[in-house]
Amino acid sequence: MPFLQIAYKRIHYADHKPPDSTPTREIFILIHGLGSSQNYYGAIVPALTAHGFRCIALDTTGAGRSPYTQVEQSIESLAGDVVGVMEKLGVEKGVVVGHSMGGIIAAHLAATRPSLVTAAVLIGPVYPSSAVADVFSKRIALVEKEGMEAMANTIPYAAVGKAASPLVKAFIRELLLGQDAAGYISNCRVIAGARPPAFGDVKAPVLILAGEEDKSAPLEGCKKMVGELGSEVKRLEVLEGCGHWHCLEKWEAVGEKIVEFWDQIQ
Repeated sequence: MPFLQIAYKRIHYADHKPPDSTPTREIFILIHGLGSSQNYYGAIVPALTAHGFRCIALDTTGAGRSPYTQVEQSIESLAGDVVGVMEKLGVEKGVVVGHSMGGIIAAHLAATRPSLVTAAVLIGPVYPSSAVADVFSKRIALVEKEGMEAMANTIPYAAVGKAASPLVKAFIRELLLGQDAAGYISNCRVIAGARPPAFGDVKAPVLILAGEEDKSAPLEGCKKMVGELGSEVKRLEVLEGCGHWHCLEKWEAVGEKIVEFWDQIQ
């Protein structure tokens, strides 16, 4: 299994390259959200590689196959992991793609490490606030008491759109049950302690994909984010009938919107 040693952390990743006959147009760095893994992006990767995009997906510390280190994390430290992966793989610059918590990480990178970011795609990005912190503080208490089963029994049904298929819900359940509870709690603390990135410092082109029925990262927060971005090129696309798990619920639309965005900014 492909792991990278980033300081004291062991990061699992996958490097998906375009077909041999297709030249690489750009590199995408795929950052998943809370309770998820690199497999969240599995359905959209074939569409991206077919269009000449190399896709590097990683499991953030404490999620998926990247072990929890018992060291407290932050948006800054998780962003540092992404930078470390890029450096280890010789990637000088790329498009950062982040879902949910990963959207905060991607926006932070675009604001603080502009030389590394060609563009950003934020999928259902969480807008940090005191209300969000309260939600995740309560979630931490619940997981400490009941474990990941409590999340697996609720999130697959409450955090998706009405049209989400049983297969989508089953996949989300499996992602959640595959999490280390301590790592999940640590990443809950990351969101609870997060502050809004310096959106005004983001100058790279940005695409935000919002779910019409997303209750975890509501459309209002995405609109606020767009208004604060310093980018000259910024676009908000709303996916009809979609909840918070965009790349599972509306994978075809997500892939199409990303490719369309990239073609338009070239």
